[in-house]
Formats: sequence, C-alpha cells, structure tokens
Amino acid sequence: MPKLTIQENYKVTAEYTITKGETLIGRDEHADLRLNHSGISKRHCKLTCDNTGVYLEDLGGKNGTYLNSHLLAEKTLLNNLDQIQIDDVLLIYTDADILSRDVEEKEEESTVEHGGDFKFVQDVVARIAANMAKVIQGKDEVIHHVLIALVSDGHVLLEDVPGVGKTKLAQALARSIRTGFKRIQFTPDMLPNDITGISIFDEIQRKFVFMPGPVFTNVVLADEINRGTPRVQSSLLECMAEAMVTVDGSPHVLRKPFFVIATQNPVDFHGTYPLPEAQLDRFLMRLSMGYPEHGDELLILQNQAESNPLNSISHVADANDILRCQSIIRKIFVSPQVRDYIVTIIDETRKHPALMYGCSTRASLALMRASQSLAAISGRDHVLPRDVRDLAVFVLAHRTPLRLQARAEWADAGKVIEAILEQLPISRWEEAAE
Repeated sequence: MPKLTIQENYKVTAEYTITKGETLIGRDEHADLRLNHSGISKRHCKLTCDNTGVYLEDLGGKNGTYLNSHLLAEKTLLNNLDQIQIDDVLLIYTDADILSRDVEEKEEESTVEHGGDFKFVQDVVARIAANMAKVIQGKDEVIHHVLIALVSDGHVLLEDVPGVGKTKLAQALARSIRTGFKRIQFTPDMLPNDITGISIFDEIQRKFVFMPGPVFTNVVLADEINRGTPRVQSSLLECMAEAMVTVDGSPHVLRKPFFVIATQNPVDFHGTYPLPEAQLDRFLMRLSMGYPEHGDELLILQNQAESNPLNSISHVADANDILRCQSIIRKIFVSPQVRDYIVTIIDETRKHPALMYGCSTRASLALMRASQSLAAISGRDHVLPRDVRDLAVFVLAHRTPLRLQARAEWADAGKVIEAILEQLPISRWEEAAE
C-alpha cells in the first residue's frame, strides 16, 4: 500500500498507510491523519486514492500546503518520494504498490515467446531512458550506456569535473526504478564501517546485533568516491564483485539487483585519492558526462527556473523488471567468432607497448556481457562484432593505464584502445558470425 512517512523535528515519528478513498489531514480530532500543530488547520488538505494513483489537494489551510517546496495550487497526482510539507511536519510519500494494471501487463508479458523477451528489454530500457531524459538534457548516449551497464548486472563510474550532472543522472535513475536507493557521500574521514555496517551490542537481547550500512540496498550512489581513502574504497570491492558483504567474519548477501553508480572528480583535483586498479576493474564501464551543448544548457536553465525536474518524474520500472532483463541478457547468443574477436582485442591490449599492462579476464567477460545487452536492446538474439567494437573503449579503457613514457604520444588509454580497434577490421569476424 502507498504510505506517508511522518517526519517531525528531523525525526521519523510514524508511518501512515493510505487506503482507497479520501484521507483528511489536519488538526481536527476526526481527521484521518491528525497532526496536532498550531500552524496546521483543522481541515488542512486531503488525499484521494483510486486506481489511477494518489492525489493531493489543499483545503485552504493556513500557511498552505507545499509539495516539493512549491505551494500547492491545484489537485496534483503524487509521485514516489514526493515531499509534502505542512507547517513543521514533513510527509514523504512512498508508493510500494504495483497498480493492478501493471500486474496485468506483467502477466501478459510473462506469456510471450522467446522472441518477445527482447521486446521486453527494449521496452524497459526505453521507458527508463525517456524518463531520465526529462532530467538530463542532451546526454542520451551517456544514459544509454548507463542502462546497458544496469541490465548487464555491472557497475558504472562517472568521471568528470564537478557540476555537469553526474549526481543528478544517478538520482534520475534511482527515481525511475521502484527499488531501494541510498546515497553515500565519500569524505576523507570516513571508515569502512560507515559503508558496510557495524555490529552493536544490544543490552536488551544481550548480544551483538548487525546494523546494515547504506550499501544494503539496490541502487547505490557512491558520490565523489575518490575523496574517500583507499581503505574506505576497498570496502566496496567484495560487494561489487560478489554482491556480498563480510563484517566481523559473517557474510551478508546483498539483494539483487545491486547496482553501484559512482562519481569521481579528475585525479588532479584537491582532496582526491586515485582509485586502486582492483577497484577500477570492478566497474563495467567508465563514462564521462562532458559539458552540455549551448542549446542544451539553455534548455537546462529554462527547465530549472522554477523547480527541480527530479520532482516531476516517478518510477517507470521496478526491481523485478531489471532482474528479468538481466536474466534475458544471459541468453543472448555469442558465436565462437565473436568470442574470438573479444579475446583478440584483449590480447592486443596485453601486447601494446603504450600500456602498462593489459586487460584481465574480468574485462573479457565484461565486454561480452555488455555486448549481449546492446544486442538485446537492439532487438537481436545474437551479438555482432560491431556491438563489441562500439563498447570496447567504455569497457576497457579504465582498466589499462598508460606507461609514463607513452603519455607524450597518447592522450589517454582510450585512444590506445581506439587504435587497436582500427588495426583489427571487423569485416572478417562479421562475415564469419553472419
């Protein structure tokens, strides 16, 4: 059922389950949700719940009703995680239900043949991408690659200068999927237990009780991950590779889907620590937002003049949709010829004189899985060599550092990967695969 989390004086005091019909909110003793504050009217506002959703309507209460920091002027449909402020009380709306029509759609989709599975992946990815594009203008390619990583059961590292929309992109993804979301702001004084959790002695139970950290969720935003020390960064190694956290010798399995989207500033910025090579290897892709085009930035200013566009979107998919997509991806056929193309690229990175060392076997698997996702999103049940080529730079470049003496010739490792791809024309692999 949809719920309201009631927060007073910065503390969560109660939860209220919204039922079908009208819910009166106010100071009146007969109100369905009574809030006994002097700044709240007896009949302040009301909720109307029906099969189409939950609507909020102000009843002329003193001091007004604010929805996401804006004065409510008319009856409005609530979105997941909307914030309703009445005087000093904050009501956070969460929609834990799947509406009946969504259930019927899922039942119909579950009966489709194998060929329809790819249509399901296309539909889920397209819905999430369109929803995120309402918040992030002009970065459709970045959104596309983030969603490839998501359905590949991988993780994404967004590297760029501050203020270009890295965090907002991650938040838009979290708002688009009905699932758990936590944000971790990395700082130099953090400890690993701040992320994984800690065992605390419970005097009532007379035993140690594990208190889960913020990593125990479905989507984790690791904001400015390279501002944390290497010790803190290493706390993510096990959970990213194995979806498991070990605390005090006890393993704790993380619920799937589990997706880490991390942001980092360039390493020459103050207060940053370079990510260890083992940490970088856990990320399926490294992406860069880049500055927006002139027209896109004008559109950003226009859209955010009055409100945050994050407040205008809600979930368009849920955790089960993502799990099903990840399951479908693994069924995409990868021919021996395509596998040979992947291994050939990886082998060339190990031989190239400009690279300190080549890509690992984990990189081979990551490139194959990402290529399977791209094929499914493109509506195919098999991977083509061009899928591998289109994703190789994003999947491999962050895993292969340049030698010091090669930095005068090569701008970065991505240029080396591009050169390797140019030396390996895909025509012979495409002919063999088709």
